[in-house]
Amino acid sequence: MKSKNVLILFFVITSIVNCDSFAQSSSSYTRFGIGDVDYSYSVRRMGMGQLGISVADIDFISIINPASLYRIGKTRIEFSLNYNGTFLSNNIQKNYFAETDFGGFTVGVPVSNKYGIGMAFGLVPFSNVSYKVLERSNSTNPLIGDYEIEYSGKGGLSKVFISSSYLLPIDMAIGASLDYYFGNINYNSQVNFINSSSFSSEYERNYQNRGIGGTFGIISPDFSKLLELKSITDFRIGLAVNLFSSIKDDTMFTAKSVVGIDTLSSGTGEINIPTKLSLGTSFVLNNKYLFSLDYSAQAWSKYSINNVSITALRNAYKISGGFEYRPIRVLGNTFWEQIILRAGLSYEQTQYLIYGKGINQYSASLGVSLPLSNENTLDVGLMYARRGTKELNLLQEDIIKLGIGFSLGELWFLRQDK
Repeated sequence: MKSKNVLILFFVITSIVNCDSFAQSSSSYTRFGIGDVDYSYSVRRMGMGQLGISVADIDFISIINPASLYRIGKTRIEFSLNYNGTFLSNNIQKNYFAETDFGGFTVGVPVSNKYGIGMAFGLVPFSNVSYKVLERSNSTNPLIGDYEIEYSGKGGLSKVFISSSYLLPIDMAIGASLDYYFGNINYNSQVNFINSSSFSSEYERNYQNRGIGGTFGIISPDFSKLLELKSITDFRIGLAVNLFSSIKDDTMFTAKSVVGIDTLSSGTGEINIPTKLSLGTSFVLNNKYLFSLDYSAQAWSKYSINNVSITALRNAYKISGGFEYRPIRVLGNTFWEQIILRAGLSYEQTQYLIYGKGINQYSASLGVSLPLSNENTLDVGLMYARRGTKELNLLQEDIIKLGIGFSLGELWFLRQDK
């Protein structure tokens, strides 16, 4: 199948799914801060534990560390679709929610192979808010009677970026990215009276966010050459830093009833997102087996809205280990001999701190890349995670995430160095 036909088919499927298959996919934890933050944007990273700070590929785009673009060999287009399913349970009941969303779109272009200059741009999700909670109450006042309060939230932030890399003469790669963040988050509270003549009412708070940031990264020289290792190659260390300016926040608070819609308040504020630091190492064994170990941390206790901090947030970090089996590419390999396999494990101390109880997450993932042609692959990633606890009547989440993406390579714009 031609690359452009795959691209058109993907966007048609994405449009249909996003319009017709929406449902809640997360828990009430996402009502705090800006919701769940995406650590990675590619299906390949999902299959390897979601990080990979020091990993650079010739045939995949990695934007978690812009320095990794130094190795990209051809112009590449990558995009994905994710299915997110969540089993929610506490000491009383269980529920299942799911949704399908767009996983991101990126383009990578090699500018100069000699100097390791690569560029990439794209649109990827940054955070996600998606929850719905129903609270039932009984009133002793006969005029009020029984009623329900439904709390819900939907939205998140997205990121548009443009990044580039450069390879120093000492075999060290550096990179930088200019990031623009934008998005809407809606929080809704609705009161429904069950057995009374009282009219229902609804309150909505809408946040429109926008701001800029930057990502800076380095990837070390190949230590396997310095240490003269035989079976180990491409032994590197990577570092990435994400910086955020103050995110502008336009807020509107409205009330809805049978009388009409009334704007109660509106204004402009600022959201301060803390700096994120990521560190990782990786190496290749026998030219086939890639291993990676990564750590990422972000001090969400310093997050604030209009200089007001949130007590339900704490410092977060993630530790992940990844594995990839990539067969040596030889002319004439069969379909099965070109399949790439992946696996990963991770532990995450999330930013959520509810009733003094920290919410942690364990996850395991698998992935595979199936060849469509010599330069194009169909990527599939599957992740299972358990987050939260049933203690203190909190929520335990069993999360299943399935990602399907395409990585398409073409010989565009490549300048031949003389």
